[in-house]
Amino acid sequence: MKVTYMNHSSFFFEYSDKAILIDYGELPVRAKRGEISEGVFELARQKSKYSKLIGYSSHRHEDHYDPGMVQQFLADELLYILSDEHELEFEEYMDNTNFFRIFPQTTINIDILHFANAGSTDQGGAVLLQDHNENFSIYFGGDLAVWDDLPEFYDGFDKEFVWLKEQVANFSPVKIAFLPCGTSDGYQEEPLLNGSKDLIELMKPQIVIPMHGFGYEHFYKSFAEEMQQRLTDNQVEITTFTSFTKQKFSNNSIILSYAENPGDSIVFN
Repeated sequence: MKVTYMNHSSFFFEYSDKAILIDYGELPVRAKRGEISEGVFELARQKSKYSKLIGYSSHRHEDHYDPGMVQQFLADELLYILSDEHELEFEEYMDNTNFFRIFPQTTINIDILHFANAGSTDQGGAVLLQDHNENFSIYFGGDLAVWDDLPEFYDGFDKEFVWLKEQVANFSPVKIAFLPCGTSDGYQEEPLLNGSKDLIELMKPQIVIPMHGFGYEHFYKSFAEEMQQRLTDNQVEITTFTSFTKQKFSNNSIILSYAENPGDSIVFN
């Protein structure tokens, strides 16, 4: 398996002979041409390399969603999946049979993937997803977090946390959890960190990857260090993507690994 950081909350996840492009948004602005190793995704270069290539976005905000990229996937008869909300406007391209909208607190099978889609404390969803042919799942947190010290965020997070707690047993063990580590205006304080700790203790992932850090990349390291201090019941190791080495995971151990630059990759079993 290989995860490449494409910037902000976007990752390219390769496993077996399949791949999922996650939250590749219009923002931050990227070059139109380039290599995966530079954090640039060109569909024409990638589409023939995998038996399955699927696109996914956690919601429609520009830092998570690029309608132009979505339409490229659809034009090539590739699946694109969006965690959405019923009340948002239905766009014409969404009529395509390869486009799927999934709604809050919904479980659904789409092609090879099984989803449990929680709601968010912002827009869209956060997902547990599993390929039916694999013995692991991943959690992608989208914009589900306790973003600020306000009742609306605590209450919204608690509602989705309770729902996710009911879904975890229906999935294989979580291999990777992607968690937002700070806001786009530079906020990383106790409510957000404590909510992330709760999700880690619920999911029990082998690897935790912080995201949502464009413009505040130093948050990735500080998030890892804060989580290490909080997760006192676990053996916790901090690595960067580039310093990570393949290893056997032991019970009750967690790797907190973060990217330093777009295009950084982590490879693991």
